[in-house]
Amino acid sequence: MKNLIIILITVLGCTESISAQQHLVLKVDSLFVLADRNSKVLDISRYKIDMASNATTIEKQKAYLPELGTSLSYGYLSNSQVWDNHFNYESTVKVPHISTNFSVEAGYKIFNGNAAKNRIAQSKLQEQIAQLNYQKDKEDIQFLLLAKYLDLETLKNQEKVFLENIALAEKRIFNVEKLIEQGLLTHNEKVRSDLQLTEFKQQLDEVRNNISIVNHDLTIVLGLPKETIIEPDPSLFSKEFKIDSADRYENGFTDRLPELKVAELNNQVANKELNIVKSIRLPSVSLFAGDAFARPFLYSIPPIDIYSHLFQAGVKVSYDIGSLYKSKNLIQQAKMAETLSQKNAGLKAEKAEMDIYAAYVKLQDAQQKLTSQQESYRLAQDNYRVVEQKYLNKFVVITDMLDASTSLLAAQINVNNARIGIIYQYYNLLKTSGLWEEVSH
Repeated sequence: MKNLIIILITVLGCTESISAQQHLVLKVDSLFVLADRNSKVLDISRYKIDMASNATTIEKQKAYLPELGTSLSYGYLSNSQVWDNHFNYESTVKVPHISTNFSVEAGYKIFNGNAAKNRIAQSKLQEQIAQLNYQKDKEDIQFLLLAKYLDLETLKNQEKVFLENIALAEKRIFNVEKLIEQGLLTHNEKVRSDLQLTEFKQQLDEVRNNISIVNHDLTIVLGLPKETIIEPDPSLFSKEFKIDSADRYENGFTDRLPELKVAELNNQVANKELNIVKSIRLPSVSLFAGDAFARPFLYSIPPIDIYSHLFQAGVKVSYDIGSLYKSKNLIQQAKMAETLSQKNAGLKAEKAEMDIYAAYVKLQDAQQKLTSQQESYRLAQDNYRVVEQKYLNKFVVITDMLDASTSLLAAQINVNNARIGIIYQYYNLLKTSGLWEEVSH
């Protein structure tokens, strides 16, 4: 309910903006709420939960409801030819030609080696697996959209940087033209500056095209109008992301990650399957009852054209003797499947532990990279100012000026990318360690 209110406030608050300017400032929590409501991937996952629940209901019906059947037949009977034991024809016995049969049968299995009980337990485990798969899919789609969201911010930062550098290049060309008029520079100086400006504009067009692609992808998945222009929330990029000790992320991850919970449940499913296979070596016991109404009465010679009624009830015990030699390989196969499931669970836990450590180190590296890029940006600014003054005083050539401009552009982009890299790695660590729920808090 809280998330629904958040998204309603966000959308309603931006209705005027969308209709007039088609811009929408979208917060991360609203991004996740829209994804949950409109993602086709999550819709399929929810449908699988319903299917698993229905499968459990079917297994319960098979186990606890009696079997009940009825039949009705109406037909023609021919006369009966009689032969002796040497197949010598003796006579023809007249039989009433109208045949009518009506019967009702009921049965209830009271023991089948606990196969039904294990199938129900197995189906309930599949329900839990479907719910955990939904949780995993939800985290995956949210993280994927967050990555797209950060890509959008990265591209918008690049657009801003290119616009600033285009403005600087145009200013530089203006100054060059003045110096050319004064006879202090040659026309070749302007040509080189024009080439750099053209390259900046081409790169700006490429960035804007990529912005359009990412924005389009987000509107499709989130169910927003295609003309909506999504603007990332500025508060996210001014937020400080602190790293706790590695123990916080590594301890207890097996109890948090949905994929590891699924692996454990798969072990239990394999165990139930083994019990089901073993049950074929046990007898089956069931109750039965039947009621029949038939015409003619055929148990006399000649048959009599009358209705007869018969009722029967009792206990039926059946045993498949062939299971003594057929079940050996089936049981062995089920045991191997259980062992394989356990090995897969161990492998997934091992991989998750390595992924958590890698994500933790990458987040630390991202923070160090930001510090380094900020220093590089400061040096690039100082270098640009110095080279610009030298160029205006004709102490350096245009090539030095263009190199300084390119270095400044790269440094600006790298700083912005480093800031966003920290955000991405922080959320990646939360997801990898099973702490994704903290994102919405």
